[in-house]
Amino acid sequence: MEIRAYQDEDFAALTALWDATGISITYNDPAKDIPLMQATPTCQLLVGLEGERLVGSIMVGHEGHRGWLYKLAVAADCRGKGYGVELVRHAERWLVARGLPKCNLMIRDTNLEVRAFYERLGYAKADRTVMERWLKDGAVDMAPAELEVITTYLEMKAPPTRPSIPRPVGQFAVMRLERPTVAFYRYLYDTVGAPWMWADRRRLSDGALAAEIHAEGVEIYVLYSGGEPAGYVELDRRPKPDIRIAYFGLAPAFIGRGLGRYLLNWGVDLAWSYGPERLLVSTWSFDHPRAFLNYQKAGFRPYKQERGRMRDPRLEGLIPATVEIRQAGPHP
Repeated sequence: MEIRAYQDEDFAALTALWDATGISITYNDPAKDIPLMQATPTCQLLVGLEGERLVGSIMVGHEGHRGWLYKLAVAADCRGKGYGVELVRHAERWLVARGLPKCNLMIRDTNLEVRAFYERLGYAKADRTVMERWLKDGAVDMAPAELEVITTYLEMKAPPTRPSIPRPVGQFAVMRLERPTVAFYRYLYDTVGAPWMWADRRRLSDGALAAEIHAEGVEIYVLYSGGEPAGYVELDRRPKPDIRIAYFGLAPAFIGRGLGRYLLNWGVDLAWSYGPERLLVSTWSFDHPRAFLNYQKAGFRPYKQERGRMRDPRLEGLIPATVEIRQAGPHP
């Protein structure tokens, strides 16, 4: 049996396996559970393949203190081949590689067969009391988990008349990112965006993110400093006749060196080379304190402002809980 990470195209076969083995329960919706797992960096869903057929699964994860196993399933006609043991041992290695010294799991009292299986693998019943509370149907007040957001939309209706900003002295280069891998794009997005509460694309599955960044009309350009990615600018040419700067920013280590002004103006000049009717950008409450001023200096002018609320992405585990909140007032 081959064991590998779950992929989006496995969904139908995996849910069929879970249905057949009794893993799926009415309140465990795979359409919700799997995307949540994919968005959680300390969790991994693994599948077992016999040729092209998906015949097994296990989910492994940790909360920083102990490991947990979930969703162990093996197709009925493949039992007795040691596939369940392989899946468990593979998950245990995943935990050990991440420094976890202990693995826990929960079994329903009525599931004696599964309990006996794990006992044969060296697991023992722990003297612990498991408690639960359903966090649904208004049981938890989510108002404190929401943040007020002010989004300011800016536009540029004609190319700037300023001279081009010269490239900074040193080993700097801007290169287009042609059909980037999802992993590399996530690295860029997370590195640049975490301090500014970027989370929308962290919520996307790999498949949905790939479709977005590979779409016709989306162009991503990376600024390199001495061979290291220092920041990026992403143009979205799809909202014709306009062009939108969808994302722009620098990695924290490169802020304060004048690189942001150079990269922003480089992106503006490139966008205008396509002849749009307008060039658009937006900034929000959690951006760098100078973001709005820098856009104004580049030639943008505000035309609309919206107020709203969003769920705090730190409470969703999408960005580090240590990220500082920057609540902005109305822009001048």
